[in-house]
Amino acid sequence: KLITGIGDPAVGQLVIYDALELSWRKLKVRKDPNCALCGEHPTVTGLIDYDTFCGAVSEEAADAAAGSTISVVQLEHMLKERAEGTRDFVLIDVREPNEYEINQIPGAVLIPKGEFLNGSALEQLPSDKQIVMHCKTGVRSAETLAIVKGAGYADAVHVGGGVSAWVNQIDPSQPSY
Repeated sequence: KLITGIGDPAVGQLVIYDALELSWRKLKVRKDPNCALCGEHPTVTGLIDYDTFCGAVSEEAADAAAGSTISVVQLEHMLKERAEGTRDFVLIDVREPNEYEINQIPGAVLIPKGEFLNGSALEQLPSDKQIVMHCKTGVRSAETLAIVKGAGYADAVHVGGGVSAWVNQIDPSQPSY
């Protein structure tokens, strides 16, 4: 109706259809003066950052992850080598503590992403071992990988698909969320 200009548009009205009674009702809707979008003093004035909202990886993280992403199958092999004593690395889970309680990749150390963002985690990292990071799906670990590589850990890698891929492909006995 608005585009063609035909008929009366239902602007300012809520039209309700009752399929059981086969009836229509119209209610007048008043503008809320405190509405964050259309009120007298709106606080929502622009579109959201869609990439951030949807969990897309930043350009810096994508650059860091290029050539530095391993699969959960590769990680499983690395963990076996570590258990045999033929390989040494630190596996870091960058999720939050409540997520870590739900499921874990065996041998992972929890250091939340926030600690990398504020810089406190970097002093906990050993300089003589490879750093392997994971999160739930690989987005946060890719972001953290960019920080770690920027701090000089050139051989650091992250696990593509994260613990979700681990549960789906390696250890389906663990719960997923």
